[in-house]
Amino acid sequence: MKKNKIDTSIERDPFNPTYSLKISDIYNTLGQVNTFQRKKYEPIIDYIVEYFQSNVKDIKLLDIGIGYGAFLKLCEERGLKNLYGMDPFPVSVNIAKKYTSAELRLGRIEDSSWPFEERCFDVITCLDVVEHLKNPEIFFINVKKYIAENGIVVIRTPNGQLPYLMRRIPFIGIRDSNPTHINVRNPKYWKRLAENNGFEILAEWRGEHLTHIKFMPLIQKVFESLKIDHRKIPILNMFEQAYIVILKIRARCKEKSELMLASLQRFSDDGR
Repeated sequence: MKKNKIDTSIERDPFNPTYSLKISDIYNTLGQVNTFQRKKYEPIIDYIVEYFQSNVKDIKLLDIGIGYGAFLKLCEERGLKNLYGMDPFPVSVNIAKKYTSAELRLGRIEDSSWPFEERCFDVITCLDVVEHLKNPEIFFINVKKYIAENGIVVIRTPNGQLPYLMRRIPFIGIRDSNPTHINVRNPKYWKRLAENNGFEILAEWRGEHLTHIKFMPLIQKVFESLKIDHRKIPILNMFEQAYIVILKIRARCKEKSELMLASLQRFSDDGR
């Protein structure tokens, strides 16, 4: 695992408009992932570890839209070895390489083919990315080519419920400063899109920070001091920053795809 100190020669990738954070927002001066980012990603890693249990260190994981590599670095800290990342921004990829030893490749979600072998990943994560896509459905279409049988897909995206709209209220709202958030939607939208593309939902939650209006972070501190999980409190959890959903391809859809391929193969053989 890499333990490089933070590179102070560059603050952020100036060519990546989708990722407005600075390196110092992600890593401390020792190159360690900061607490805020850990709170974002560790519940996802916890789920992956619990799902695969004793086999987790052998799984093959692909992170789509790596930012500066914080999620992959945290996966390394938990003992995962076969880690890959894909991102369309070369400078962001080079920054990430300073902090993670995962194999990183250039590529876009919208590309007809990704720079990996098909059906080879046990986990594919797409964290804070789909909201940047003009047509988010393309992710659900393309990811099916690369997820292995019984593999899982993890999506994290801004929680676009009513409290998100409250960000626009003067004086109390916390405005979304990222102009590339062009598809912030509510959880029902993402669930419907996943199900329409042949996925079943294994788990979902809202987390990991209360936000949208200015006094919510203070409320979070109060709940944390009382050791109460604010994510599990109805109505209040609508103010959580993100929606996280874990998906798996429905078996029925796999069987249908295999039957179609077999039929096409027979048709091809008959035509010879």
